Amino acid sequence: MAKKKWIPDWLTATRALAAVAILGLVPVGPSALRTVAFLLLLGWTTDMADGRLARRWEKDPTWIGEHEFHIDMLMVLSSAIYLILTGFVPPLPAVLYLLVGTAISLAVLKWSGEFPRFKSVTMILACPWVFLPFVVGLWHDPVVVYAGLIWTGVALILDWRRFVGVVGEFLSGARAFLRRP
Repeated sequence: MAKKKWIPDWLTATRALAAVAILGLVPVGPSALRTVAFLLLLGWTTDMADGRLARRWEKDPTWIGEHEFHIDMLMVLSSAIYLILTGFVPPLPAVLYLLVGTAISLAVLKWSGEFPRFKSVTMILACPWVFLPFVVGLWHDPVVVYAGLIWTGVALILDWRRFVGVVGEFLSGARAFLRRP
């Protein structure tokens, strides 16, 4: 059982590896969009599984588990960097969005001192980057769009409760952000 409890951490760590792999695809250029999309879908799949397994096995949080959100955002950032450096999105507005978004997220963390508020604001600001590879696929690789839609449908069917929980957590954090500390 002790070895089994490491599985959620390994699943989380795969998202960090996916982020590195996505950055490694930058030199390949736009033709790697499909691979980037599939790495993102793999990452989201491990995101669905790691928390569920950790709860099922009553696993105490480790450093990786406590930093899961940061690892998720690293994967999102790597896909943003890929999209910028391969010319899918204009660099100036994209980099400005990333810089301003980072400043806003960090200001919220400093201002409120509460991780849920920071997480909600960061999720709001990261949302366009999460979906952008699949939107880009509309013009450059429709397989990316179909894969994303199929993955989303299957994920909702298999884990509707998690979806409702994540949306609930997001809305709760957004409400908390709007309240004064």
